[in-house]
Amino acid sequence: MGDVALLVPVVKSLTAAYPNVEVTVVTRPKFGPLFFDLERVNVFPADVDYTYTGILGLRDLFGKLLRKGPYDVVLDMHDHVRTIMLRSLFKIFGSRVVTFEKGRSEKKAFTRKENKITAPLTHTVERYRQAFEKAGYNFDITSPPYLALSESIQNASGWFGYKKSAENRKWIGVAPFAAHKTKIWPLENYPQLITEVIKGGPVKFFLFGGGDKEIKFFESLRQQFPEHCEVIAGQLKLRQEIALMQHLDLMICVDSSNMHMAALSNVPLLSIWGGTHPDVGFGPFGSSQQNVLQIPREELPCRPCSVYGKETCYIGDFPCLNRITPQIVSQKVLSLIAG
Repeated sequence: MGDVALLVPVVKSLTAAYPNVEVTVVTRPKFGPLFFDLERVNVFPADVDYTYTGILGLRDLFGKLLRKGPYDVVLDMHDHVRTIMLRSLFKIFGSRVVTFEKGRSEKKAFTRKENKITAPLTHTVERYRQAFEKAGYNFDITSPPYLALSESIQNASGWFGYKKSAENRKWIGVAPFAAHKTKIWPLENYPQLITEVIKGGPVKFFLFGGGDKEIKFFESLRQQFPEHCEVIAGQLKLRQEIALMQHLDLMICVDSSNMHMAALSNVPLLSIWGGTHPDVGFGPFGSSQQNVLQIPREELPCRPCSVYGKETCYIGDFPCLNRITPQIVSQKVLSLIAG
């Protein structure tokens, strides 16, 4: 989801620079709402997990997309086996195709165990923009926020703003989960973190995530801190979550899709990094380095061990995450919400 979210500022900037351009974004149905309210952007929900599975499914998907054309250019922004097959079919039928440069070899050199090459890599947003430039569309990325909201969702956002002003507390989002273990700061740290932040002044925590396991963890936090925690996971739809995010004073997160959505919403954030590294090209777009909390590579030269967080720890006990204590995080949180 993070990769798809990072396409939003590029598509929004493209249509702002080229008023006659219309874009069709082909993505999983659950990611489509990220693009719903962008001008001249249509979403084609491609359910590649159930509806368009296998070679025959991709053939059917291609046929439906072809009937919705013609397209002046087709851009492959994933360079995955499925999109490789689709772009090959478009080429066969005469469409112009451009593929973005994923930088696999650079990322492999950055994350390998020995002899790392750790010069900061091009951000994924810029890689996407360069693909459009290669296609003949040259533009700069516009100013944030990038995630647009329809009028009905904006009304919900206004309700959140009213509620916040009535409470007169700092609103802090917490998004502790990610797809892979090497990204997740130990969950047992959060009660102590919340305790320390509460001591600093009136605050309210909103717990973001999804899935039964995550909701169960959030419910345990709410039971411990009933006056200070509200579970958002499973309660709001994606764009409603974004509307709420835009009223937060801070989002505490790890390297995850919630981090990207907060950054693209221009929300102040504090992201905690472990096995991955923002310099590989997936840092919170537009956020300052002061919003990133990580063990320096001088202290742990094994970092990063992974591009996406799939690998296991080289050392075995995840010091990149365990050396970041609740005290370190709480001090950073209090300094950010006080600013």
